[in-house]
Amino acid sequence: MPLPEKPYDTAEVVYRTVNPEGDISYLQNFYSVPWQRIGELLPVRITETELIVYDPDIREIARHERLPASATGQHRTHPPHRPGPDLRRKQELLRQRFEQLGPEAASFFDQLIRTRRFGKDEAVRILGLLAIYRQPDLRAAIERANRYRAFSLTAVERILAASAQPRSSLESVDDSARQHLDELLRQNPVPPRATSDYQQLLEDAGDDLPPGQNPSKKESP
Repeated sequence: MPLPEKPYDTAEVVYRTVNPEGDISYLQNFYSVPWQRIGELLPVRITETELIVYDPDIREIARHERLPASATGQHRTHPPHRPGPDLRRKQELLRQRFEQLGPEAASFFDQLIRTRRFGKDEAVRILGLLAIYRQPDLRAAIERANRYRAFSLTAVERILAASAQPRSSLESVDDSARQHLDELLRQNPVPPRATSDYQQLLEDAGDDLPPGQNPSKKESP
């Protein structure tokens, strides 16, 4: 049988949530991604030598050389992944992320920036809570903080601690990620092969056996 046109991909694929520092973790080490992805759950492909991060539409957004297995607590960082000097642009991108959580979250963000000295930093930390809590829980906490005019990271953390349960280790891939992965896999299904396709392999194996032995039949005791 001819070899497949493309080599079989044995890379490991995992999902990781981007932490408040703009990194994803793997084997107790950290690899940077564009900071705008903070709080997002992203697919990560692990090869023997590299770690490649994709956006939810499976477009590559970061690639790093893997740290050695003996390393722990180390960082691989690409400078372009960190916020640049354009603070206005950073604020616009942060607001877009809060808009994705709903209009009340966007209103909360505006008040957070207006009333808190380090509002942008607190906003980044709030998005980072998605690594611990489910998105509906974070949205509800922000909406409650907005209603009570408690515009701070501390307020959101207290509400979550009192009203929500942290993600379990089995929830590393959320429902939307599973559905997206299922759709990708269904695009090129592999049908089962007929048993007759393997008959030639049996016949070829029979050429190496002593005369009188049939590889498709078992000898009688």
